[in-house]
Amino acid sequence: MAAIPLDFLDRIRELERQVRELAGRSQIRPAMDQVSKGYVRIGEGGAFGVFSPEGKQILGVGHWENGEYGLSMKRQDGSPAMSIRNGTDDKMPQPVRLFDPKGNEIWADDVKSGGIAAPYIALLPPQNTDVASWPKTDSTSFTQIAVSYNSMWQPKMRLFLHTLADDGTAGEVRVLVDGQVWGPAVRAGQNFDFTGFVGHGPESQIEISVEARRTKGTGHIYAQPKMLYGCRT
Repeated sequence: MAAIPLDFLDRIRELERQVRELAGRSQIRPAMDQVSKGYVRIGEGGAFGVFSPEGKQILGVGHWENGEYGLSMKRQDGSPAMSIRNGTDDKMPQPVRLFDPKGNEIWADDVKSGGIAAPYIALLPPQNTDVASWPKTDSTSFTQIAVSYNSMWQPKMRLFLHTLADDGTAGEVRVLVDGQVWGPAVRAGQNFDFTGFVGHGPESQIEISVEARRTKGTGHIYAQPKMLYGCRT
């Protein structure tokens, strides 16, 4: 009987090793804590939830008991933070709501007409149209003739002023925010219409001051705010 070549036995041993390796790999399950490609689809009335160790739901996405599909986010202690759902009428467009830790709604969009539903934002009240009653000065140096204090929520602000001067009189009007000149000085008789940053973070309290001075003549320089609002970048 002819002897089996040693290199042939080596090949058999190598094949056996490869078979054992493949068999072992077939028993290894892939990691279940990540999705490398594609997306996770939850359908058929399903929902996705994240819960704290104490059993409090922090995140809920999907189907709700009233039949709608929505989203709810809560803080670690279980207090509400944000939701995109109705909770009352599944036929209404779903509002986006933000809540404070006590559950008070502090922001919501108006799903019927667009824009903001809450909070209410103060508007400039109607102003006196009698120029004689407008804030005024006959000083030859910049003098404060009007001031207000406001809570800012946006990074920028727009202010529109009407300015006037008595006959034969000339002057300038400018605006200060917290004591710093904000926008250009305008010649009395021109409108001051400026939009710019106020340099403060949300909920900052700012002082808006209108100053005027006379540069010619003996009459008065007038300024009356007509529009004021915060705006985005």
